[in-house]
Amino acid sequence: MDQQRPNDNGFIATDIDLAEQSQWWASPDLPPPVFQNRNDVLVEIEESSTSRRGGRTTIAKDVYVLFIDYSQTVITARFDSREPADVSFEQRHEPPPARLRQDQLEAFWQRYGARIAEAATSKRDTVVGDGSPKALVLDLLRPFKDALLPVGTRAYGALVYANLANASVQQFDEIRAGDVVTLRNARLAGKHGTMHQKYAMDVGMGGKEHVAVVVDWDGTKKKVRAWEQGREKAKVRMESFRLGDLKSGEVRVWRIVGRQWVGWETEG
Repeated sequence: MDQQRPNDNGFIATDIDLAEQSQWWASPDLPPPVFQNRNDVLVEIEESSTSRRGGRTTIAKDVYVLFIDYSQTVITARFDSREPADVSFEQRHEPPPARLRQDQLEAFWQRYGARIAEAATSKRDTVVGDGSPKALVLDLLRPFKDALLPVGTRAYGALVYANLANASVQQFDEIRAGDVVTLRNARLAGKHGTMHQKYAMDVGMGGKEHVAVVVDWDGTKKKVRAWEQGREKAKVRMESFRLGDLKSGEVRVWRIVGRQWVGWETEG
């Protein structure tokens, strides 16, 4: 997990070991070994070829790696198709994109969030995908080819709200239907209902972040209602989280954004 520690520049992306002995670049759609089988990064690969004199072909393979802080590493390998060992490499790193203004956050919500919220309601009482919490979000994103996919299970777009055990709370726009809420090692405890009954709930414990799709937000009560699956029951259902009752752990709310936010073109 060393790749998830910020470098001297304050973001995660940094030079990696290219493991030249493995010749990973010669295999289509294969990233460097350090990124293989990783579930905490988003990796995309592009290849192009150029014909040279004498029937030779040079292949350029670009590997784009997006980290949970939205910094990215771009690795380029150029090699002769007949002699893969004849290779040259480049690595470059980009910091996270600038924080979106409130009007930009609202524009992305109009583009994705409103439609995601409507689609999420239609999933009620069904099991989506493999029944995991993240499968619900991935299914709702499927119609949007220009939307940026989640990075692992912890980052789902532009940050709208962050609450770290109520010791630190940040909010950059109103929480809206269709936003994505993640809970990590979150313990919520307090009283609710007309009888003021005590309650306690642990969500996303043991490194298994929980994710749900926002239905609405009550800023006065600091309560978010959301569609979820795969936590206590398999089927999609509505649950409420009183963020003012967060005693430990973290809750974040994300705005689904377009791929252009990180400089990526729309998928074909």
